[in-house]
Amino acid sequence: MRILSLSTTARRSVTAAVVGAVLAAGAVTETAVAAEAPHQEAERTATVVEAATGTEDVAPPGTPTAGINVTTPATAGGSLTASTEVGGTLSLGLPARSDVPAFEAGVGTVVYPNASPSTDLAVQATKDGGARALVVLKDAEASTTQRFTLGLPSDASLIENGSGGFDITRETAEGVHTTIGTLDAPWAKDAHGKPVPTRYNLDGDHVVQTVDVDEDTAFPVVADPKFTWGIVTGTAYFKKSETKKVAQNGALTAMAAWALPPGLNAYVTMHSAAITATAAKAHSAKKCLKIKFAAGLFVPGQYSGGYCK
Repeated sequence: MRILSLSTTARRSVTAAVVGAVLAAGAVTETAVAAEAPHQEAERTATVVEAATGTEDVAPPGTPTAGINVTTPATAGGSLTASTEVGGTLSLGLPARSDVPAFEAGVGTVVYPNASPSTDLAVQATKDGGARALVVLKDAEASTTQRFTLGLPSDASLIENGSGGFDITRETAEGVHTTIGTLDAPWAKDAHGKPVPTRYNLDGDHVVQTVDVDEDTAFPVVADPKFTWGIVTGTAYFKKSETKKVAQNGALTAMAAWALPPGLNAYVTMHSAAITATAAKAHSAKKCLKIKFAAGLFVPGQYSGGYCK
């Protein structure tokens, strides 16, 4: 068998070609890995998020639910919106002002990996016509304060609902504020599912959520503002003048001509005595009447502050 020998120049050429091919292959591999990384991160984040929220009430992105159209933003710098022909449009601007793109992952979660330092964002549409905006604090370097920009129709406003969240209301011609949406009380969970203290503050048109982590907090932490929109339910808030009318004239007489939601009208008819008595107590205490109505539950009560003027 004849063995061919290569010259030094030829050997160098072959060596250079081989090394070049290896480096090129490595570059392609690194490029492929880099391209896949955001998808992989999105799947990991979706797993963390869905472990905290569950998936039974998650709706497929882009699918109208309960007559509400929920739109998820294309980037982390956009706004989560919900719209209905009756209620108009509600928007919640995500707390990261960046162009990180959205990735669909899990069973219906849209993820924005590394939207902010040590922070992922995610959104979920829910089957009740609402949506969640989720913040994933990946480690102790993540900011524990998140600012969401709230966009309401011009005729809608917020009132604290007494449970840590807010009712979104619209005023009727009679001065009664009926609930057309809610911003649920915030929650946060650590990596073990343990609740982490969290709260809201309002700062102009911003809803600010603060999460109180400490040395015992296991990361990642998932925190959630959730809203529902366009469904007339929740609580009707009466002003002092309307409360006085009900207290002095009785619920049936005072509310007969008021354009209240159908469910509330039916309740007034059935429980006018209880409503009248509650209004009388509220008026005497210089407070206002409120009526909670949802899922067949109707409870008259008193409140102060907010619309009680």
